[in-house]
Amino acid sequence: MAINLQKLLEGVIRVNASDLHLKVGGPPMIRINGNLHPVEHPPLIAEDTETANETMMPKRCQNQLERDGTVDYSYGLSVTDRFRVNCYHQRGTKSLAVRKIVSKKMTMEDLNLPPQIGRFANYYRGLVLVTGITGCGKSSTLSALIHLINGSRREHIITIEDPIEFVYRDEKCIIDQIEVNQDVIDFKCALRHALRQDPDIILLGELRDRETIETSLHCVETGHLVFSTLHTPDARQTITRISHFFGHEEQPLIFEQMARCIQGVVCQRLIRTADGKGRIPCCEIMFNNSIITKLISERRVEDIQNVMRGGTDGMQTFDMHLVQLVKSETITMEEADSVVEDQAAFRRLLKGHTAAGDRGALLG
Repeated sequence: MAINLQKLLEGVIRVNASDLHLKVGGPPMIRINGNLHPVEHPPLIAEDTETANETMMPKRCQNQLERDGTVDYSYGLSVTDRFRVNCYHQRGTKSLAVRKIVSKKMTMEDLNLPPQIGRFANYYRGLVLVTGITGCGKSSTLSALIHLINGSRREHIITIEDPIEFVYRDEKCIIDQIEVNQDVIDFKCALRHALRQDPDIILLGELRDRETIETSLHCVETGHLVFSTLHTPDARQTITRISHFFGHEEQPLIFEQMARCIQGVVCQRLIRTADGKGRIPCCEIMFNNSIITKLISERRVEDIQNVMRGGTDGMQTFDMHLVQLVKSETITMEEADSVVEDQAAFRRLLKGHTAAGDRGALLG
């Protein structure tokens, strides 16, 4: 039976799956609430994945696929039903990872995000990073922040994405959305030219390399607010990952720049809810304050966690948020135990014991 791509994509929408995977030798697989499930379908053959890719991929991406062996693009089943697609080669055949793009306006409340994250929508300068593994909701969190700004401020927002995931309508803001491989050749080119387009706020899909990091920091230092993402699990590793793009002799300068420019880091993971019907974000949140600035500039990254444990300025660790979710019965204790980072600290937090914001004389 030949593949019916439209029927498969309509099925993804109907059952509220997040992803569709097409691989030669097995049936199509869909991801629901984080788990993969096979679709009742004969095993796919090479012609099936070739056909699916040819149906969805814009012709302009053909050269990149031939050159790199992989390519990202977006595909619209209809005006409202859109997907992000990655086509890649494995064992000599094409595979596809197709992610459903949420088209409706998502608020902080819709996403069950901690309310203090909304404070980033009030900033006028700095770098705000949302981090975590693929599929943890980073883009959704950034979209909620852009919607907050769009409804409350009069700014020019430029988004640079590969591909565009959320389509915005101008409200109080002007929002220009630039798609890599369609509107511009690459992230570096788009970001370099963005400053000539009179932006107030820039949303960059991902900090991918040294040049995009350097240009983002330059944008901040010239008075802009920049939002972006990284694939890092916590605030400490986010700072460390950025520093690793630079040589040993450059380390003092880059840490000074990060101390001045980074306004906050949100690291999130999706945790199964107690009713088993969905997942909810669990977030580590770091806001830059005088203590964090000092620690970053002095390269004392490991001490950042101690400050966050104190809850100063609305900061919280991953385990602190887990405790809140368990106490509100949003998630089960079993689920928390399966993802907790520090069991001993988690148990103490459940009993109401908290840490001081400057334990160990961090400012000394």
